[in-house]
Amino acid sequence: MPNSPLRRRPARTRFRLGPSQKFVGVFALFILLPGAFLAAFALRVLRQEGQVARQRAREGLERASLDIARDLESEFRSWTAALTPAKGEKPSEVGDFPAPVGQAFSEPGGGAFLYEADGTLEVFPSGAVLYLPRSPAVGEPSFRRPLPGLAGAEALELARKDYAAAARAYRKLLASADTASRPLVRQRLARTLRKAGRTEEARQTYRQLLDNGRVWIGDLPSDLVARNELCSLADDNGSPDAARGMALDFYRDLEEGIWPLEKPRYLYYSEAARARCRAAETGSGEFERLLAAEEGKLALSRAAEAYLGESRSVVGVDGDTYLAFGKAEPFAAILLRTGALASDWWPRLLSGRGADLVALLATADGTTVFGSPPPEPASLAVTRDLRFGDSAWILRVRPGRPEAIDADIRQRRVMSLTILGFVTLLLLFGGWMTVRIVRRELEIARLRADFVSTVSHEFRSPLTGIRQLGGMLLDGRVPDPEKQRSYFKMIVQESDRLARLVENVLDFSRMEEGRREYRFEPFDPSPWLRALVDDFAGEAAAGGTSVEAEIPEALPRVLADREALGSAVRNLLDNAVKYSSGAKTVRLAAAAEAGEVAISVRDEGVGISEEDQKRVFDRFFRAGGEISRRVKGAGLGLSLVKHVVAAHGGTVGCRSRPGEGSVFTIRIPAAPDEQGG
Repeated sequence: MPNSPLRRRPARTRFRLGPSQKFVGVFALFILLPGAFLAAFALRVLRQEGQVARQRAREGLERASLDIARDLESEFRSWTAALTPAKGEKPSEVGDFPAPVGQAFSEPGGGAFLYEADGTLEVFPSGAVLYLPRSPAVGEPSFRRPLPGLAGAEALELARKDYAAAARAYRKLLASADTASRPLVRQRLARTLRKAGRTEEARQTYRQLLDNGRVWIGDLPSDLVARNELCSLADDNGSPDAARGMALDFYRDLEEGIWPLEKPRYLYYSEAARARCRAAETGSGEFERLLAAEEGKLALSRAAEAYLGESRSVVGVDGDTYLAFGKAEPFAAILLRTGALASDWWPRLLSGRGADLVALLATADGTTVFGSPPPEPASLAVTRDLRFGDSAWILRVRPGRPEAIDADIRQRRVMSLTILGFVTLLLLFGGWMTVRIVRRELEIARLRADFVSTVSHEFRSPLTGIRQLGGMLLDGRVPDPEKQRSYFKMIVQESDRLARLVENVLDFSRMEEGRREYRFEPFDPSPWLRALVDDFAGEAAAGGTSVEAEIPEALPRVLADREALGSAVRNLLDNAVKYSSGAKTVRLAAAAEAGEVAISVRDEGVGISEEDQKRVFDRFFRAGGEISRRVKGAGLGLSLVKHVVAAHGGTVGCRSRPGEGSVFTIRIPAAPDEQGG
C-alpha cells in the first residue's frame, strides 16, 4: 500500500534525523551556545571598562577646568590692573597694556580704554570710538558777547533773503572783527555766497576758513564744517574726480575719529559722507574697507554708551559681546570685543589642555562669552562656578569629539570582539555557503532530471516514428512506391531531427566544458542565408508553415563559422515555427547596420512576457504559458544561440510583447576588409 502511513512514517523520521538536521543540532550545541556565552561575558567586561574609561576622562576634564580657571583669573587680574596706568600717566601706545588687550585695541572696533582726565572723558586709542558716549567739554566759544552787527547781517540773509546785502554786511563785519570772531563771520559769509550762487567765492571762503585751523563755531569744529561744505560744492561743480577724492578723504577722517562729535552729529555727517562716496563711485576696495571698519567702531561706540549707562561685566550690542573691566574712582574702563579675543587669545588659553577639549565661558545668567554651546546636552561635561571681583562666571569644559572618549573602550572592544566576530562571520559564511551549495546542487539535480526527461522524450519521438515507419516498410505493408518514398523521406527527416538534437546536446556539453571549436572564414552571407532558408522552408512546409525571406544582394562579408552560425539561425527559425501557435508565417530579414550584419527572425506567435525576456537565453529555461507546456523542448536552443553569437563577437537580442509575436536579432560584425581595415 504505497499511500499507507506505515510507508510515510520512516520518511518523516529520516527527514527529522537527516545529516543536515544533525549538523544544525551539533552546530547550535557546541558552537552557538558557547559563542553566545563568551559574547555576553565579553560585553560585561567591556561595559565595566567603559565606566572606568569615562571616570578617567571626567578626572582629566576636572584638572583641565581647574587650570583654565586659574589662567582666566590671572588674565583678568592683569587686565584690571591695566586700568591704572603707571604713575598716573595717560596711555600712549598699545604696548602699555597686556598683549591680548593691546592686540584687541589694534583691530578696528576691537576694544577701547575709557578714562577721565581733568574731568573730561578720554578714549584710547584715539578714534577707537566714533562719537563721545558723554557730551564733551567743547572748545571755548569763539566769542564771549554778541558781535555788533551780526544780528542785522543774519536778518538780511535768513529773514529778508537779500544775499547781496547780507554778503556786504558780513564782509564789513569780517574787516572789523577780532581774531576769535572771524571764523564765525567767515562761515556765515561762505554760506551766504553759496546761496547767492557765487560758488567759486564760497569755495574760496571755505578754504580760508579751513586754513585757519580748528576752532569752534558754536559746538562744531570749523574744519569739519568747511570740509563738509567743500565736498558738497565739489558735487555741485560736476567734477567727478575731485568729488570722488574729497568724499573718500572726508569719510576716511570721519572713520578715524579726528573730530569729537556727539552721536547725532556724527551719524548725520557719516550718512552724508557715505552717500557722497556711493554717488561718486569711489574705489570699491577702499570704501568697503572703511565701511567695515566704521561698522566695527560704531558697535564699540554703542557698547561704550551702554556701559556708561549701566556698568556690567558683559555688554551685548547688536549681536556682538564685549567684556568690560572698570573702576569708579577715578573712572576707567576697558571694553574688549569677544570676537577679537576669540580668534587668538581664547585658543591660546586652551592650548596644551588636549586636542579634543572644548571650553565655554558664560555669565551667571547664561550669556555665552567665549566658545559655543553644544547642539545637544553633552553626556560628559564639567561645570565650574568662578568669581572674578564682583562678577560671577560659569566655565563649562567638555570633550570636543565625544566619540574620542570611547576610543580606549573601542580599542579593547575591537581586540576582544575581532576574534569573536571573525568566528561568527566564518560560521555564518560557512552556513550560507553550505545552504547555497546544497540549494545549487538541488537545483542542478532538478534541472538535470528535467533535462534528461525532456531529452529522452525528444529522442523517443523521432525514434518511435523511425521504428514504426521502418517496421511498416520492412513488413511490406506499404506496397505503393509513392508512399514508400514519402515514408523514406519522413525517416530521413526524423533522422535529421534526431541528429540535430544529438548535436545540440553535444555542442552544449562542449560549450559548458570550454571545448567548442569554431572555424572562422570570410564569406558572403546573402547566398548562405538563402540556402539556409530554402532548406528550412521545406521542413516547415511539411507542418503547414511558410517562411518568407528578405535578404539583399549587397550584404557585407562576415568572418564566421558557417555551420555554427547556421545552427544558431536554424534554432531561431525552429523556435519561431514551434511557438507561432495559429500563425503560419515566419519571416527572416537581413540588413547591414553600422559595420554589422543583422539577421532578424520574426514570428506572429504568443510572444514573451517582459519578465521572461530577462532569462530567455539562460540554459534549461523555458518561458511560461500554455503553448510552452504543449511544445516540447530542452531549453537549450537560445542558450546555444547566445554562446555561438558571443563567440563571433556579436550580440543577440529579443523584442516581444505577449500576443503580438517576437523578433530575435543576431548582430555579427562585418569582416575587417568590409570595415575599411
